[in-house]
Amino acid sequence: MKTKLTLMFFAVGVNYMLAQTKLESPVADYNADRLWTTYTDINTQEKDSVQLLNYKMLNLMFANKVGTGFAGSNDLSLQKFYASLDANDKSFTLGANFDSRRGKPLAPLQWVLSTGVKIKSANDFATVYKNGDFQEDNIGATLKATFVFDGNVNFTSFNKKDFKKLRTQAIQNHHKTLEAKYNAEADKFNTESLSGFTTKINNADNYDSDVDSLKEELKKKKEAAYIEMAKEEVAYIETHKMYKYITNKWISVEVYAPFGENTYRVTPDLSTTLSKKYFYAFTSTLSANYMRQYSNGISIFFKGNLDVKHNNNIMVDNLESQAFQSTALGANNTTVITNSTDGYVTNYDQFVTTAFTFEPAFFFINNTIGFSPAIEFNLGTYDKTNWKLGIPISLKDSDGKPKVNFEIQWKEVNTFTSSTHLVGLSASFLFGDMIN
Repeated sequence: MKTKLTLMFFAVGVNYMLAQTKLESPVADYNADRLWTTYTDINTQEKDSVQLLNYKMLNLMFANKVGTGFAGSNDLSLQKFYASLDANDKSFTLGANFDSRRGKPLAPLQWVLSTGVKIKSANDFATVYKNGDFQEDNIGATLKATFVFDGNVNFTSFNKKDFKKLRTQAIQNHHKTLEAKYNAEADKFNTESLSGFTTKINNADNYDSDVDSLKEELKKKKEAAYIEMAKEEVAYIETHKMYKYITNKWISVEVYAPFGENTYRVTPDLSTTLSKKYFYAFTSTLSANYMRQYSNGISIFFKGNLDVKHNNNIMVDNLESQAFQSTALGANNTTVITNSTDGYVTNYDQFVTTAFTFEPAFFFINNTIGFSPAIEFNLGTYDKTNWKLGIPISLKDSDGKPKVNFEIQWKEVNTFTSSTHLVGLSASFLFGDMIN
């Protein structure tokens, strides 16, 4: 009799634990994370409040929008690994990004840390080794820290001043459809798959540990369903243009430090022997960025850069080297060239330049083509003002992320002694998907 009671209580306990370890729908947790939104009824002008959007879903939406602008090699990217070729900077960069979400797509994007190696190119070729020597002056490390502020989504209509009640109802109706879908999927799993998922519980020797493991696995499945629910809601809002615009802001601090020094051979005149000058091409940048993307395919970007960089007159004046030859008197009084090297005829000077650049960009036609003026004020020994007018074109992938960017530019570049007007192309290419 005692044995029968023991088995009965054991069976009841097993059934109770099985009931407690079913897969839960993510709907209750998802709704608990929805924010209250106030809107004005167009007809009655009365205000009403509803729980509309999940704040974790908005985190995903904002993160997807950041980095979808006209990205160059120094702009914000969220790809885990990236490679970029920047024709304007004449450099190739290979790097990695780490962000505050740490693999959790619904966590808020608060910061991004980017590290990489940049290789400067000359004559359209990025030289790493030359004649057996490591060209450390062409290679450097980049480090950038980006701090992202809270974003904002505006749901007012383009043709109405008030918050559109119909738009609110559409989002709510779609949300009810998602609720029904994910509740049904959880019920289906519990009915058709849970028993097979929990067969190991029948092993009494491993009973406690198996229950814990099962709970963890079911928790993971619930979290995965939560993420998918958020992605579906973002897709609905994006596809049906259920917002007016999305804004975000971020600031970045970036440093480039070459592994070695550039060596210049210079002379003030042709009658003086060349001497070596060493130059460390360190640069640092503080940038502030603002983004506003409209659902109708128009976007606005503002960027302000404060640059501090090591500079010299050879770079500012874009001087070209010339050949210097050493000769000796050979047999039969012939002149023999004993040595040849390249050098610059200039009164060499190196200094620190501080520059402020302001660059807005306005994009149209599904954020593909735009207009981007910029002005650069330089302070210090080099104190000239440069400007450019550009027509940027951004070719994006299926996810809306920029891959190939080029800009038709007309710009004025000032040296110490002259001013040059240039018309041409600037381009950058991102290869993140190839190495992820």
